[in-house]
Amino acid sequence: MQIKEQFIPMKYKRIRPRIAMNSEYITIHETANTTRGANAAAHARLLSSGNQSRQASWHFTVDDKEIYQHLPISEIGWHAGDGGNGTGNRKSIGIEICVNTDGNYEKAKAIALELVKFLMQKHGIPSRNVVPHKKWSGKNCPQRLLSGWTGFISKLGVAKPTIINPYPGHLIRKGSRGEVVKKIQSQLGGLVVDGIFGKKIEATVRGFQRKKGLGVDGVVGPKTWAKLF
Repeated sequence: MQIKEQFIPMKYKRIRPRIAMNSEYITIHETANTTRGANAAAHARLLSSGNQSRQASWHFTVDDKEIYQHLPISEIGWHAGDGGNGTGNRKSIGIEICVNTDGNYEKAKAIALELVKFLMQKHGIPSRNVVPHKKWSGKNCPQRLLSGWTGFISKLGVAKPTIINPYPGHLIRKGSRGEVVKKIQSQLGGLVVDGIFGKKIEATVRGFQRKKGLGVDGVVGPKTWAKLF
């Protein structure tokens, strides 16, 4: 699956706050923009220029030909309409499906379905946690898809967590260095990815372990690794 990365520049903190996220949901939207030419690339340009019209951002836009990614999965976006601390904004990956009149909506929907399957598999998200925007804010979105929502969900199947990176076979702790530390830093989010296991990553690992109900020691062993990846 080809995904074009065009991340929102970090200077636009209003729509890219760089708050770390551990994704538990996938939220489906529709752009509601039927203008000719309002495809995925157009929405990528909108976000890349700071989206001056409103404080809104999301992770992916899909049209009948392409997928653009605007934010890393490890960061939140403002797309769910449930507030700064809402579960939709804080814990869900936002996907917008284009509805431009010069595009093919059915093809866009089919590509979105494949993207959802890919994200479910990669991040261990079950189909029950693939939800419409309406769940979080009550907005009638994704308007076209809502009438056939059950059919859309039935095509997803059940995703099981996939270990993208196998456990390296040794403890990773304060003082550790190298590529394996970079993988951990990247997966945790909100950290400088420099390959050095220092005090900050140790504290972040402790917080992650506490959240996941693991033994809190700041050391990445097999159980912590499995939860991370």
